[in-house]
Amino acid sequence: MHRVMIVDDEPLIREGLRTIVDWEEYGFQVADAAGDAMEALRKLPEAAPGLMIVDIRMPGMDGLELLRAVRERCRPCPKFLILSGHADFEYARTALQLKVDGYLLKPIDEEELARHLERIGESLREERTEAAERWSRESAIQKLLTGEEDVAFEKADLRWSSYEALLVKLLGRDEPDAKRVAGIKRRLVERFDRTDEGAVFSAEPYLGIALKDTMNRSSARGRAYRLIAEACEETDFDAASGGAVASLADLAGSYEKARELMKRRFLFAGGGIVSEEPPLPADAAEADSGAASESEEKLFLALDAANSDAAEAALRRLGAAWLAAGASEQEIKTGFAARMSATLSKLAQSRPEIRDYVQSLDSELASLAAEYRYDLLIARLSSISARVAEKLRFAGAGPDMQVQRMIELIRRNSAENLKLEALAEALGYNSSYLGKLFKSATGDYFNTYLDKVRIEKAKEMLRKGMKVYQVAELVGYANVDYFHAKFRKYVGLSPVAYRKNAADSR
Repeated sequence: MHRVMIVDDEPLIREGLRTIVDWEEYGFQVADAAGDAMEALRKLPEAAPGLMIVDIRMPGMDGLELLRAVRERCRPCPKFLILSGHADFEYARTALQLKVDGYLLKPIDEEELARHLERIGESLREERTEAAERWSRESAIQKLLTGEEDVAFEKADLRWSSYEALLVKLLGRDEPDAKRVAGIKRRLVERFDRTDEGAVFSAEPYLGIALKDTMNRSSARGRAYRLIAEACEETDFDAASGGAVASLADLAGSYEKARELMKRRFLFAGGGIVSEEPPLPADAAEADSGAASESEEKLFLALDAANSDAAEAALRRLGAAWLAAGASEQEIKTGFAARMSATLSKLAQSRPEIRDYVQSLDSELASLAAEYRYDLLIARLSSISARVAEKLRFAGAGPDMQVQRMIELIRRNSAENLKLEALAEALGYNSSYLGKLFKSATGDYFNTYLDKVRIEKAKEMLRKGMKVYQVAELVGYANVDYFHAKFRKYVGLSPVAYRKNAADSR
């Protein structure tokens, strides 16, 4: 029996509808009644009607508002018969636009109601049969994919000329809730099962589609993608295909290939169904084991030089090095967040004017984990870099200003492993040209100037009585003997002698 709920604010009509026809003759039973829309919504879960007969005019929420509310809450949605008086033409026109299942004028004609019940009853029976068949097909596919032997293929109607497994992953910075997933699955069923183009099945954490007869149809995946996009509406998604196979027994192999492809989903660009391993970024093939640490240094220098383009290039090289090393999606996200945070903290120490701004970026760095595509992650990081660079950007960009930037970079970062090539890249100049420009402006070659800055800082530390090996490391010399040689060259004394003279003069 199909269950019925009657909703009308007039008690006589509610009771009259209970007795006007022999409900059981048409396969229905009156499960419940309500005097207004809010009461109907409260009773809806327990009544579980297949048909609702609703007055179009009621106090508070009217019948059309109730219809919309029920459609939002119920899957599958009940059928609707709308009751209306002669003066409700505008309501009736809206009801037709909402595609109700029937329209009855008051006073209700018994024969007209009976005709509606016959038609709606037949429609409900067909839907139940279709739902049972679809469940049988989904169940058969799931059993096949998990290796169960007892599969009712004949009942499931899966004798096709070819098969192709698609997997769909719904995406978002927040995980799609169960209601949205159920709605998308229902719309997929409408587009594939009910049009006999395939069969939809659940395959956590994916939605699966077994495509029918696609082996020799070059346009099949394009059409499948459009249908999936329609079903997903505003929800982004990725889709992967395991390829078409000729026999049902091979569908499991197609499914497994699709699952393997989904493991690299982070690199999918979207906009189509992926059927081959997504390529690594172009520069990943050239990345070596030292590329990551070198890119971190270049990222810091690029930001310090307020060069957003160079910063983006460094970020891309850093990501490429991790991808080439086989890092997972989570490792890449965590790595970027940690490196970016460390770089900005280091920058804030040397550039106090942006310290507050850098601290304000903490929550944005934490949210990087929500990015679900590699390209989107790089874009977010590049956006952060560009905003930091904008905060630091000097006025003017002529050669004199570039030399001044270079001098400031050296003085702030003299303890780092600075190289002319890296500074030139950070500033956006050719290294040979910038070296000549620097020599002309300062009278020293880059390396000589760097040594002088380091030695001056070393002298300050030695005057404070610090140990020689500590000073060597703090100013940027990993080799103490090399530090001794440089110090003697520019000061004329050994570091120990210089420290002793400084102590004697106090």
